[in-house]
Amino acid sequence: MFKNTFQSGFLSILYSLGSKPLQIWDKEVSNGHIKRPQDDDIQSNVLEIIGSNVQSTYITCPADPAATLGIKLPFLVIVVKNLKKYFTFEIQILDDRNVRRRFRASNYQVCCDSSEAIHMHYAS
Repeated sequence: MFKNTFQSGFLSILYSLGSKPLQIWDKEVSNGHIKRPQDDDIQSNVLEIIGSNVQSTYITCPADPAATLGIKLPFLVIVVKNLKKYFTFEIQILDDRNVRRRFRASNYQVCCDSSEAIHMHYAS
C-alpha cells in the first residue's frame, strides 16, 4: 500500500482529525460501535471503538488480509487514552526475511505467553 511511497518522518495511517480517518481500514462491529466523539481532555475529535468482545468489534489495516502496508519506517507511535476499560491492540510485522511476527498489548491478561514475549523482544 505504501511500498512505493516516499517515507520520511512520520506516516499516519490512522488520524482521527481527517475527513475519513477509516478510509483504508476494514471495520467489524458486533454489539458495539465506532464513533468520533469530542474528547474533553484534548479538546479534539478522537476515534472511539467500543464492543462487548475484542474478537467481534475491531478495525484492521489494510482491509485485504493478504496485502501489506509496506511501511519501512523504524518507529511506531500509538496514542491511547486510558478509559479504565478493557483494551487490546495487535500489530503484525512482516520483516525483511518475510517472517510475520505479532505484537499484542492488552490490559486484561495477567501474564503473557512466553512465545509472545520472544516475538515481542525480537521484533523491537
